[in-house]
Parts: sequence; C-alpha cells; structure tokens
Amino acid sequence: MRLPSHSRVRRSFRVWVDAIGYALVLTAVVTTAAVVLGIATGGGFVRGKFFTFLSGWVLVGYATVRLWPKRGEEEGESLSGTRRTRFQRAVASVPPVRWIRTPPPTERVRVAGKTFLGGVLTLFASVVMEVGFGVA
Repeated sequence: MRLPSHSRVRRSFRVWVDAIGYALVLTAVVTTAAVVLGIATGGGFVRGKFFTFLSGWVLVGYATVRLWPKRGEEEGESLSGTRRTRFQRAVASVPPVRWIRTPPPTERVRVAGKTFLGGVLTLFASVVMEVGFGVA
C-alpha cells in the first residue's frame, strides 16, 4: 500500500530535519572546539581554521569508512538501532528537531550519513572562516 504523496513529503521532511539538525549541531561543536584549541595553542583563529579544516576531513573520512558496505551486508541491514547516544539525545532537544516527531529508526538517515553531512558542513565552515571572515 502506497502512502498519499503528502504523507511521503511530510515523512521526508522529518527525516531531513533530523539529519540536517544532527549535522549542524555536530558542525557547531567541532568548529567551536577547533577554534578554542587553535586559540589555546597560541595559533589564534588561523590555527583554529586549520583545525576546523582538518576535523572536517577526519569526519568525512570516518563517515565514508562507516558507510562503506561490508562483505555480506545487504541493503538496509546496517540501519542504526533504536538506542540513542547522549549526543543524539542532545541533538533531539535542539530546535527544530525537538519540534518534529522523529521518524522511526528504519526510516532515518544513518548516523554515518549524518556524520558525513556534518563533515562537509565543517569543511564549509572552514571555507567561510577564510573567505568570509578573512582568517588567512
């Protein structure tokens, strides 16, 4: 039985709000930590931008390894379970994610996919620091 198109759109919207919310919170945490580490080590915002860039690539690489299919794994077999980490619960409490009903685990974007998106956004944050704010 197919769902009406408005139900599919609503479900897709909830799935993407969940994924983008996770990626944005991950990006904010990683970028803030990288800038604080850069300043604390005496390199200022320039070193913080470098740490942000490096962290973005580490997140993208880690997520790529986690997304890579394993031998004998079938489509949909590796979906995340119903248990949530402390970070996932914290993300679920941040608007707009807390305003929506989270989709069931079988319909969500996998954590590795959300991490990949967070890594790309972290790389984008380092570009914005350099181009937009002039941190050379």
